[in-house]
Formats: sequence, C-alpha cells, structure tokens
Amino acid sequence: MTNLIDDLLGGKTFAESLGITSEMGRAVAALATRELAAGRLDSAHELLEGLALTNPHDAATWSLLAMVERRRGRAFAAAFCADIAERLAPGNAQVRLVRAEVRLAIPECRREAREALKSLSTADGHVGERARALLAALGDPDAARPRPASASA
Repeated sequence: MTNLIDDLLGGKTFAESLGITSEMGRAVAALATRELAAGRLDSAHELLEGLALTNPHDAATWSLLAMVERRRGRAFAAAFCADIAERLAPGNAQVRLVRAEVRLAIPECRREAREALKSLSTADGHVGERARALLAALGDPDAARPRPASASA
C-alpha cells in the first residue's frame, strides 16, 4: 500500500500504479461505447467512471462519460464531465462537440453551445456533420449547407 501511495503522490495515475496499460483502457472504453450504444447506461457509466478514476487525464473518457450523463438526463453532471474533457484537450473537435451538445440541455448555456456548434460546423467528417445537424434542428437556416473549411474548427 505504501508503494501505491508513493506512486500517487509522485504524480502517477492509479492506472500506471496498477499496471493498467493504455490498450486495456481502450478496450474498456470500447466496451463502454458499445454499452452506451445499446442503451445500457448504468453499465457504461460504471465502466467509464472506473476509467476516469484510474486515469483522470484521459479526455476521451471524460467526453464519453459526459455523453452517458446526458443520456441519463443529468445535464449538470454531463456539463461537468464535458468541461473536464475540454480542459484536457481544448483543441479536440470531438470533445468540443460533446461539450456543446451537452450544454444545449442547460438553458443558460444554449447561446454558448450554439456558437460552439457554428464554429464546429466547418469541421470535416462526423463533427461537422453533427454540428450542422444540431444547428438545423435548432432552426438555423444556414446549417444544412456545408461551410467552407477555411474557418477554424
């Protein structure tokens, strides 16, 4: 137990101290993603919560946990997780998309979420498509048209 405490106080994550590899973390995240897709939110939550505890520096885990919390109807918990993910990976378009999406559920954050979605609407692939779809659902008349990629996402 002393070695574990020394490791944690020395800056190692719990995962590093226990020898949990990044491959193992990705496998658990993949399982959690399948659980989320299947609607097994409690199972996905438990898996992701464990990942967040063992490696709190992984933005993808926090982003997935935000998606689970949003689906569970826990808007503020989702926003908290999404905020952590963005602090860990501020330039990651997928993380920014999740954060914008979960903030749509909080009335006082909707304007900020719309602005984030507008900036993401020029992104390539899934992120841009999802941002445009959300904007269209919110009634943005220009959202359906792909925008030139000259603006930064």
